[in-house]
Amino acid sequence: MHPRLRCALFDIDGTLVSMRGAGPRAMDAAFERLTGIPQAFQGVSMAGRSDRAITESAIRRLFEAGREVPRDEAFHRRFTEAYLAELAHEVWKPGPTACPGVLCTLDLLERRGVMLALGTGNYAGAARIKLERFGLWSRFVFGGFGDDTCERVEVIRRAAAEARRRCGCGPEGLLVIGDTPGDIAAARAVGAPVLSVATGPYAAEELEGHRPDRLVPTLLDALAAGLWT
Repeated sequence: MHPRLRCALFDIDGTLVSMRGAGPRAMDAAFERLTGIPQAFQGVSMAGRSDRAITESAIRRLFEAGREVPRDEAFHRRFTEAYLAELAHEVWKPGPTACPGVLCTLDLLERRGVMLALGTGNYAGAARIKLERFGLWSRFVFGGFGDDTCERVEVIRRAAAEARRRCGCGPEGLLVIGDTPGDIAAARAVGAPVLSVATGPYAAEELEGHRPDRLVPTLLDALAAGLWT
């Protein structure tokens, strides 16, 4: 483990847990409940993006196709509330799992005195629902979330600022852990090192092309390689 590591910022989907499509299904159901439009999120790129960006992309695409859809902040708040209600049911259906090595990794980092935090594009409420499904929410001290920004970099920037406030560490004391090129780019933008895991939608070869500081197939492999010791 890097001797200066003070705080680990974890992505959620594809890094800590695999929700097997629970999020997109909940978004579709919520949007249809509010507007009557089915499958509004079908074909919308989701990996490595904030929930806010995903929602705005779906709304913009429908608007450009001539569909009458609300585009104001009041609707976004209503949609978020409906989405969280749908997600709270979806996560308990068969399929979602914790990614390999997650519990052992969190335990080991805590023993090493590393602060555990989140750097995720999920709405904070969605992050809580997903992680509580596996008893993981309480493991994290704070987080950067995608409630009011479309920019993944801004999520990590806010989390990095909170890490500095809580434990006095700069970017060199952080480690961003994620499964998409977006995590790598965001870490680079704030000057933090990044560990990529190939447990999400991107193959190891694709992630390697974005030059993370370290790449492992799973967090189990990071443990086996002695990355945290």
